Amino acid sequence: MMPIQEGDSSASSRTSLKVFIVEDESLVAMDLEERLIKMGYEVAGMADNGVEALEGILRENVDLVVMDIHLRDGIDGVDVAANLRKASNIPVIFITAHADEVTLRRAGQTEPFGYVLKPFDERELRATIEMALYRHRAETRLRKVERWLATTLRSIGDGVIATDDKGIITLINPLAESVTGWSCYEAIGRPLEEVLAIYGEDGTNETPAFYAEAMKAGVTIHMGESKRLRTKDGHEVPLDDSISPIRDDDGRITGCVVVFRDCTNSKKLQEERRRLETKMQETQRLESLGVLAAGIAHDFNNLLTVVTMNASLAKSFVPQESPVLRSLTDIQAAAERAAQLCNQMLAYAGQGPVSMEDICINELTRDTAQLLTTAISKKTALSLDLGDNMPKVKGDRSQLQQVIMNLVINASESLQDLPGKIKLKTRYMHVDQAYLEQCRAGNTLLEGDYLMIEVKDTGEGMPPEVMARIFDPFFTTKFTGRGLGLAAVLGIVRSHGGGLSVNSISGAGTTFRIYMPACAEVEKLAEAEQFHSTSWLGTGYALIVDDEATIRMAGQAVLSHLGFQVDTAEDGMRGLEKILRQSFNYKVVLLDLTMPNLDGREVYKIVRERMPHLPIIIMSGYSSHQATDLMNDGGPTSFIQKPFTVDTIKEKLMALLG
Repeated sequence: MMPIQEGDSSASSRTSLKVFIVEDESLVAMDLEERLIKMGYEVAGMADNGVEALEGILRENVDLVVMDIHLRDGIDGVDVAANLRKASNIPVIFITAHADEVTLRRAGQTEPFGYVLKPFDERELRATIEMALYRHRAETRLRKVERWLATTLRSIGDGVIATDDKGIITLINPLAESVTGWSCYEAIGRPLEEVLAIYGEDGTNETPAFYAEAMKAGVTIHMGESKRLRTKDGHEVPLDDSISPIRDDDGRITGCVVVFRDCTNSKKLQEERRRLETKMQETQRLESLGVLAAGIAHDFNNLLTVVTMNASLAKSFVPQESPVLRSLTDIQAAAERAAQLCNQMLAYAGQGPVSMEDICINELTRDTAQLLTTAISKKTALSLDLGDNMPKVKGDRSQLQQVIMNLVINASESLQDLPGKIKLKTRYMHVDQAYLEQCRAGNTLLEGDYLMIEVKDTGEGMPPEVMARIFDPFFTTKFTGRGLGLAAVLGIVRSHGGGLSVNSISGAGTTFRIYMPACAEVEKLAEAEQFHSTSWLGTGYALIVDDEATIRMAGQAVLSHLGFQVDTAEDGMRGLEKILRQSFNYKVVLLDLTMPNLDGREVYKIVRERMPHLPIIIMSGYSSHQATDLMNDGGPTSFIQKPFTVDTIKEKLMALLG
């Protein structure tokens, strides 16, 4: 019968095992060699003393050592086995005539794989060798599994701590050492609650309760959110963890294993994700409100166009001394005030009329502060803190002035007619990305240098529920007011490519900060030539293309008054047909930008391709932003925003037609 080798069911499936014999009696050694060869083993070498035995065993790379305990020199078999155990994993079988307790105890300390007493027979020797080889293979596999488990525990991304049934730690992996601050040597043997001290909101160490619950219920217990681990050095870190019972083969609970991880980074990521989601939701909400506000403003401007044109036209037919003139003037003034409200709504939507120029913010701030002295309470102390070497900013002077005025007036009203302070501050400063991302409204800005305008008051501040809605159109906390001030501020800032942040504490004041991109100073454009004439009249045919019948009627009356013969079209398709068919030799076309079927933009592009010299005035209830690309194509084109008066349209016609 051949010896069974590791990984096979019989020795016949591989080569013979190499055995090394250590025996100081030569006759016994020769007899043992003969028996082993007869059994089918290969004898790799023999030695009669400990020193030669160690050298030969390690040199020959043997599979098994059969060794006598008592050898002739100073090193006996037990010492050889002990040294061999340190250097290799070769199994050892002792063969000796001594079976006293002292010898057995010494030999047992080296953990031999077998122990055969002399004299022995071949069957006993064979059985001992086979059992030794089986045990060696089993222990080798076990060590591989242990190394694999140890590597897994070291590599796993979670902390792992195991305990016995008394709650004493028996295992802790490197990540758990790193998180808790306890080394393996310090932790093993200590109570779980001492190393893994988990605290809830009430400040109580909850680890014993979780351990007891897992042991009693016999199921995995998740320790829940808002739990924090108190490390060895006293720091607290957020945890995501669970504790599970460990069972033996009979199903008995022999301890628990805790798996946990430091959630500091994940908490930060969750908070950042929530912040971005909140900002995205706010942006979407404001954009939706902006679209609604722009649509309302556009429709109202169409209605107001009829009022302003008819009122201004009627005034030209009424004698100066007529009482009707006063009524017409009041109607026109009211319509113009309503148009200003519409412009505020367009400003909120980022579509207000803009006249861009290079502006010195310090100069604008000083001028605005002088205007505000009569608009704010006499009990309010308004002070200026203007920065040095301030660059200019590209913007609309009147809109930026409106921003400062609205913020200062709001700050004054927050003082509730009580003594207080408002500080207007400007700076050119570097702003990091983290701070820019805190801006509650405006554009997404990148880290860099910005011109900052700050309005800070010592008023009552705002609670969070008010802060969340201050930029909504028509939201106001005042008894009177339209709720468009801050909405317009937001729209103006957005249209200028800036950002806006608000910091307010109820009872402790509010601070608004506006960040604007600076620009290099450039040469100012020459002022557009203004035409002033009361006697100018046009000639020939004019075409009005607008889907609003009342605007067509009012426009027809105004253009007729200005000397034109007027034709009209109710939509873009009909207007395009009339222009291309050349129903009349039109001197000018008034073209609405927003129409059904075929809008004014498409009509304009087609007409410009075929009739590049035809004068066209684009009309819209929105601002000129909507038609910037059309007006820059080189053709004779002008833009007029609804509503407009007779004098306004006359100036546009004079500038376009000469």
